[in-house]
Amino acid sequence: MTVVHASSATGASSVTHLPVGEVIARLDAEHDRAPGGVIATDADGTIWDGDVGVDIFEALLAAEGVREAARAALLVEASTYDVKAEGSPTDLARALYAAFSGERYAHEHAFAMMAWVFAGWHQGEVSAFAEKVLDDGRIESRIRPEMKEIFGWAERRGLPIYVVSASPLAIVELGARRLGVPIAAALAMTPAVDDQGLLLPRLASPAVYGPGKILALERAAVTAHIVGAFGDSAYDAEMLRRAAVPVAVTPSAGLLALLPTIERVTVLAR
Repeated sequence: MTVVHASSATGASSVTHLPVGEVIARLDAEHDRAPGGVIATDADGTIWDGDVGVDIFEALLAAEGVREAARAALLVEASTYDVKAEGSPTDLARALYAAFSGERYAHEHAFAMMAWVFAGWHQGEVSAFAEKVLDDGRIESRIRPEMKEIFGWAERRGLPIYVVSASPLAIVELGARRLGVPIAAALAMTPAVDDQGLLLPRLASPAVYGPGKILALERAAVTAHIVGAFGDSAYDAEMLRRAAVPVAVTPSAGLLALLPTIERVTVLAR
């Protein structure tokens, strides 16, 4: 067991790093104390290395695959964030991505755009494209063994696992299916769809980002208490605060700064 220090506005606070066995022991103790409940976990940087939302978006740009159906909504985003807008729909998406990379495009809106930018694609097309991205990115090799152990414990204990992610729903659902354990639901950025199954250039529900992750669980009628929550970024902090056993997984600098504000939080040792 290792103790590290995370800084906050009020000073330094000790945060414990625990190996997976000790994290599972804490989950076990909480489950014994209050049987039932659910597991809630982020996906990118938590279940697996890397970001499948970025993977599929970059693959779309490389394929020049943004369609005219997305143009008007992309122009609105460009105008809102003072991004130069010219060229093809893919050029517009590429310019917005550059603004995102330069911290000039709000992450919540950027991650939402990465989901609805497939406007004009049929749901089946998106699924096939996402499968190829996961295959090309060797997603199975990126799944973290510590998280697989935790999910195996949850399966044995009968705790539903909810994957709550700011990446596009299609690729999160497909990635979650490759974990080798049953997932109750993937809750992620979900584009609206028309009667023909074509994606529309907007989300069907609020962004699954920050406090929106808790709202996504509520919309999914998850009323049981969160036994354990897992996340790597500052926008997972609210979900971690709601859990009896909150666990940071390879926490980003933003989450590290917030750890002193999350009671009982630990860091999963890799």
